Amino acid sequence: MLKILHIASFQGNIGDNASHLGFLSILKAIKVEAEIKTLEIRKAYRNYNLADKLVFDASFAELANTFDCIIFGGGGFLDYWVEGSINGTTLDIDNNIFDLIKKPILISSIGSNPHRKVPVENYKKFESFLNFVKSNESIQIALRNDGSSESITKDFGDDLASIFHQILDHGFFYNPISTSNSLSIEKEYAAINITNDQLEMYNEGRKSIDKKSYFKELEKLVTFIIEEKKLKVVFVPHIYSDVIAISEFIQTLPDHFMRSEIIIAPCYQSDKATDFNFNIYKNSNLVIASRYHANVCSMKFGKQTIGLSPLRRIKHIHNQFMPEDTSFFIEENFSEKVINSINKRHLPDLDKLNNEKQKTINFYSHFFKDLERNKSITVNIN
Repeated sequence: MLKILHIASFQGNIGDNASHLGFLSILKAIKVEAEIKTLEIRKAYRNYNLADKLVFDASFAELANTFDCIIFGGGGFLDYWVEGSINGTTLDIDNNIFDLIKKPILISSIGSNPHRKVPVENYKKFESFLNFVKSNESIQIALRNDGSSESITKDFGDDLASIFHQILDHGFFYNPISTSNSLSIEKEYAAINITNDQLEMYNEGRKSIDKKSYFKELEKLVTFIIEEKKLKVVFVPHIYSDVIAISEFIQTLPDHFMRSEIIIAPCYQSDKATDFNFNIYKNSNLVIASRYHANVCSMKFGKQTIGLSPLRRIKHIHNQFMPEDTSFFIEENFSEKVINSINKRHLPDLDKLNNEKQKTINFYSHFFKDLERNKSITVNIN
């Protein structure tokens, strides 16, 4: 039985849970039996000050050395915009602590594609970290397919970009458990995920839009879906802040929409909650989503998926597996573009997606085979 220490966000939003459940599906696919201990990375954040704070110090390294391997991710933990971080990222760990860990470290399904303005000093910090990884054979990094490789190449060059593996985000391997505890909706529906924090993210020079205009465009879109496409609308929150966004927006909608055509999914945090709400995406007629994993998983489910976000990483995954015109930045007059895309009824290229999934499976199979060979661990792998 393999012992894995897994550090990630397990109490963030349910998109993170979908990613972690996808990782378990990968382990099952390659027949790795593992006992996994999880640590919540949010408890290591600098603004977390409760008694159970996680500190990446020598005692953490001592704990890590009691496991067969240590896995960080998935998540955007190598986005190098984080102010005050020792290496510019959320993975705020001193290189000296990494040196104390004598077991293999895999930083996997990781984003390194900043969605906020990068402090000038962070480029040097992160470059130093990448050079450290380059010289350390015990650390491997597998970037997810969200444009991170292109970001690294642009900012740090081909030499440092070459140290990374590339895999699919773990969310592409997630399939929610079917459950009777799901919304019973008599009519076909569109699943929509909206957020507030999207408007605050760095827009890389694109024309910004204020909240009033944003809601006006969303109202046009919802009206089209209900009146022209004859679908109900289900709003799907991933975290409590999405509930705030939904509650602010629905105040702009007509009363008769709210009474008969609008449904709001529950918001709670757990793997069961993830299965519940992602089944809503899986059983929908159409998905329009701002959050990254809502897009990832809906594509995996074979759904007509439209990205609506200022984040380039969402546009990047659409460019890989969807036809053109299925992902749009939150800018003026986006509703017209989304409506045109809905009418085209584009679906994901599942053959291409499955080919890429096999490459990720092969990466993990090789990783665990090497672990078995180098560390004399008995692991059941085909």
